[in-house]
Amino acid sequence: MLFRQVLTSIALCTVVSALLCGCADPGRTRAENHASDEQRCSSYGYVQGSDAFADCMMHRDEKREYKQERDQARRDRIRQKALDRSGDERYPICSAANMDAELDTAGNFWYAEGCRAR
Repeated sequence: MLFRQVLTSIALCTVVSALLCGCADPGRTRAENHASDEQRCSSYGYVQGSDAFADCMMHRDEKREYKQERDQARRDRIRQKALDRSGDERYPICSAANMDAELDTAGNFWYAEGCRAR
């Protein structure tokens, strides 16, 4: 009984955390990224307003976008593997107890590496 209560508490905390992370202000994050990029490009010796500075800023932005796309593609692959394993009892069912598990809110299931969605 206690174990079930602990798992329920963990699941609830994870869901609340995921929802709160989704509420982050994307404009603020972009502004922070922009300021960080400006500082980095200036530290390389590029002068604001120059073509080289603009190229540096563009390169850093493209690098960030590529990383986000790569991370999303990895999550999508892990999600699909967990779905493909559904019903295969050789794998445990993914849950909030998995430290790296993510919740698919549309399908209402957890997914992670090494486990099955259902």
